[in-house]
Amino acid sequence: MATALSSPPSERIRRVDVIAYVFGLMGATFVGEFALAALAGTATTYEAGMAGLGGFALLGTVQMYRDPDALRDGEEPAPAYLYLLPLVSTGAALPVVVTWVATPA
Repeated sequence: MATALSSPPSERIRRVDVIAYVFGLMGATFVGEFALAALAGTATTYEAGMAGLGGFALLGTVQMYRDPDALRDGEEPAPAYLYLLPLVSTGAALPVVVTWVATPA
């Protein structure tokens, strides 16, 4: 049974695009956090581990784009409810980026 949230609002945005964006944003945030800590000279083992996890997330993002058929229905247009993932993750990443910019070096 199709609902308003299961129909795709845009035929050009695929499922793989939405999911890869979220993974890529997470990876970039983790790696960026470590890079700033390393530049400030206060990097910890925890931050290095999170940067490793972020690196794997970025590699996973690349792999998703290279082989979208590995995801279930990866080539299909993204349904409306999947549009919430990038909105929420971008909203969560914005305070981190604002902190990076606002923190004096």
